[in-house]
Amino acid sequence: MEVLELGRLSPALLLAVWLAMTGCAGEAPEPAVEVPERIIAVAPSLVEVVFGLGLGDQVVGVGDYALWPPEVFSKPRLGGLFDVRLEAIVELDPDLAILLPGEEKLAAQLRELGVEVLTVRHETLDDIERSMLVIGERLGVEAVGAEMASRFRAELEYQPLPARGTVLLAITREAGNLGEVLVAGSGTFYDELLEHLGVYNAFAGSKLTYPQVSAEGILRSGAQAVIELQPRRLSSEGDRRLLSDWYQLSGLPAVQQDCLRVVAGDHVLLPGPRVTRLLSELREVLATCPAFSE
Repeated sequence: MEVLELGRLSPALLLAVWLAMTGCAGEAPEPAVEVPERIIAVAPSLVEVVFGLGLGDQVVGVGDYALWPPEVFSKPRLGGLFDVRLEAIVELDPDLAILLPGEEKLAAQLRELGVEVLTVRHETLDDIERSMLVIGERLGVEAVGAEMASRFRAELEYQPLPARGTVLLAITREAGNLGEVLVAGSGTFYDELLEHLGVYNAFAGSKLTYPQVSAEGILRSGAQAVIELQPRRLSSEGDRRLLSDWYQLSGLPAVQQDCLRVVAGDHVLLPGPRVTRLLSELREVLATCPAFSE
């Protein structure tokens, strides 16, 4: 085997050999990152971000609970967050899956199959804004993502309500049950929305993000408004039945001041782009209560 003698090489060739050995090949540009063309997302809030970026045509599959925009109903369904149908995903041959941190099992399975995974967090308002930037950049529409994020941030800047009352947000409670009410606690996007309105969250001091509280705990909160958040609109009778439960707690200021309201829709439980709509609705109903309009 012939041994290469470095002393016999020209200076130019020596430089080439040295660059190859050290990996310092000058200022050559990195290869362009390929933009995904076949996208899946299971979490409804992430689906909404991708469609909001104008990339609905590139979405080949969505989770069962994706309800907005209307175009999602033409997309194949992949299951829920805890029962995703991996076979259905494989058949769709995606090149990118956009997932939440809680979907790590699915992420690992998809990576083994050669599918790229982009994981983004959707818990706080900052998370939502950041996801627009991150997803927009990865999908080759960085400017659109920046514009979407900027508009989102601007829509959050509501004028605070005139007075700072205390609000209890009850989440998906069924009529006839005040035993263990699921409420929004500290560290949630709901807590942040109330802060934007300049009012107090009745359970901001909770150690849990979504505690279940008893009737006694509700009374101790001294809430001056109760807002029932429901994932679908009820009839007038359904609203009446839901709110009539609260009159059992006659000592609660919200009951005494008749500040019991329902805000419903498929957007009210999602930490996604439409939280700005929820913020507007919360402001509208609270403005009708004495404790927040004085």
